[in-house]
Amino acid sequence: MRSLLCLLSMALAASAFSQPAEKPLAGKWARVSVTDSDLDDSRRWQDLCRWIDRAIADGAERVVFDINITQSAAQPFLPLAEEIARLKVKTKAYVNTSAIGAGALLALACDEIWMASGSRIGAAPPKVNFDEELSQKAQDTQLSEALAVLKAGARGLCHLKGHRPEIADAFVDRDKGLTLGTLKLAEKGELLLLDASEAVHIVEDRPVLARAVVPDVDALLKAAGGESGQLVALNAAWFEKQAAPAAKEVAKTTQTEGKAGASSEIKTPVVARDQSYKGKVIVIPVGQEDLLIPARFEFMKRTLGLCNKDGAEAVIFDLDTPGGLAWDTISLMMKDLQNLKTRSFAFVNTRAISAGALIAMATDAIYMAPASAIGASTPVSGDGASLGDAERAKTNSAFLGMVRTVVREKGHDVRVVEGMIDMDRGLTINGRVIIPKGEIVTLDSEQATMLIEGKPLLAKGIAKSIADIKLRESLKGEVIVAEPTGFEWIAIWVTQYAAILILIGLAGGYLEMQTPGFGIPGFIALGAFALFFFGHYVAGSLAGQETAVVSIIFIIGIVLIAVELFAAPGTILPGILGFGCVMVALVYAMSGWEIAPRGDDAPGGIGPAIAPYAVGLRNFALGGGGAVIIITLLALWLPVLRPFRALVLHSAAGGTLLDAPAMQAAVRARAGDGGMTRSALRPYGSVEIGGKLVEAMVEGGYLNNGTPIRVREVRGEKIIVEAV
Repeated sequence: MRSLLCLLSMALAASAFSQPAEKPLAGKWARVSVTDSDLDDSRRWQDLCRWIDRAIADGAERVVFDINITQSAAQPFLPLAEEIARLKVKTKAYVNTSAIGAGALLALACDEIWMASGSRIGAAPPKVNFDEELSQKAQDTQLSEALAVLKAGARGLCHLKGHRPEIADAFVDRDKGLTLGTLKLAEKGELLLLDASEAVHIVEDRPVLARAVVPDVDALLKAAGGESGQLVALNAAWFEKQAAPAAKEVAKTTQTEGKAGASSEIKTPVVARDQSYKGKVIVIPVGQEDLLIPARFEFMKRTLGLCNKDGAEAVIFDLDTPGGLAWDTISLMMKDLQNLKTRSFAFVNTRAISAGALIAMATDAIYMAPASAIGASTPVSGDGASLGDAERAKTNSAFLGMVRTVVREKGHDVRVVEGMIDMDRGLTINGRVIIPKGEIVTLDSEQATMLIEGKPLLAKGIAKSIADIKLRESLKGEVIVAEPTGFEWIAIWVTQYAAILILIGLAGGYLEMQTPGFGIPGFIALGAFALFFFGHYVAGSLAGQETAVVSIIFIIGIVLIAVELFAAPGTILPGILGFGCVMVALVYAMSGWEIAPRGDDAPGGIGPAIAPYAVGLRNFALGGGGAVIIITLLALWLPVLRPFRALVLHSAAGGTLLDAPAMQAAVRARAGDGGMTRSALRPYGSVEIGGKLVEAMVEGGYLNNGTPIRVREVRGEKIIVEAV
């Protein structure tokens, strides 16, 4: 009987353990309030994202965004709207007074939109800070670039969530206007701003935009079929309450998912020699800033080379980037991607703008995420500003000439990339105007995949994940996400934070020169500059003989500065030449990627000539300026810090000023006394007078060792001598 009870209790315990734990928000709706202040503070928005993720993990059935935004610009918050669109639960937007600018995008990212009485939604144009020196044409181009990106993103949200795409166009572009059926909502030349009654007006058997007008979120809950008490407000207090049990649950979930997913996706260093890429599907992530870092291009080039060498099954670029360095992108397209022997794909997830679009069009096939955009590849200057008219025309012509060949060989329509680069071309296919002239081509997922004469305009299809692409293309290999090796991470870090290394190197070098012997500041300076040059060498900024030449110039500069400080103080010329050599070496090392050959018709003047060195000069100025500040602060505060007080003699040694050795020597010396220099006087040095070695100085020049002298004058403690 006893054993039977034991077995029964064990069975009941096992049964209870096997049942999944009840999720605290199962069947409930999570409410998130979003205001201008939430968007202005990035930390606040990160908190909101954590709360939403926690609510979804706790089983929330819906997420309601209570929006009251009137001032935040739309452009910077398009990525946030895309994040909301990708949430794995149904979402509802409640426009509580206003959803203007960024608020309109956040509302479009939700599955349903509800309006408060008297509320309004819309008016989300791009905002561009113009350089007054640019021509009107250049300013128009800059605005057109921003407009194309924002419009494509907003249209993508509408396509994904089932809203009218023409609404997004009219929200963003004042030249569109909007008429639905017989209802005119916005004239051309004005942005669309819908009030609550207009948003819920029925046109062609469906509302213009919003489901209905309700007085508050509780009323929305009831109107949508929810029950009272089903709504949970997400805030800091709620999140802290969930934190303790959530941490344990996340740990268990992570462990389980890690075991389950280990066979499907592996992260491995790209240059790991202990694992071959043979027959594998290699994913190369291209994120927000990756195309702005030259070392990342070197990483991608080495990855593609390894794929060729090992025989990978396919390469997939996972793109979510606003663009980057033009010449590096062209080099990657025309050399590395053209020489790639394996199949290549681009997954636009969720943006492939500017340089990202060019990389996508250099692959064999493109897939779009449900809410995504591709295009706007017009070249800009190194600091991000638009080019002048003549310079833009030359640059566009050069880019089109290089890009056309690659795009044509990959089977894409050349007219698409022409419209992405040159706004004067637009995009018209077989008489059908897709993007009018005067606008830069940027396509959303629906436009990119539209069929024209049975063939997709640009993208092969819409995919939700890498696994979806793998299935559609019948790829059998294991998926490996390429990651940089240790040395490559060093190169990436060094190129990003070069100014900090310059600051440390210069400050350490100066401190070392002010102390006797060779100590810790010297080793720190050597380490900083060694890491600087090594990182830029690995990153590809310095190649071949350039490395030795730049290093020699840098060493010559240090030697000349040392000569100025110790061997020939006051001569100035060695110091100036040394500083120039150091600056040239450091700036060139940071600018190696940007230096492209200049054609005969390149614009003249100092501006275009130094443009390739802008980043290097900026980093050098930041590092040098920071070093000056650090040195000044150390000079002011170091003596009073506790660890250094012991090095300072605070008590008096006794005696008077006349007891000092310098004063005693001066008292004994008389004008007219003769002697001999025992060291070089520049202007101070040692002289022998009356058989005793004393310190003296010469005015208006310097004297070599062994020069006969006589005392010209004794001025206090100073003995002034002159050559005989």
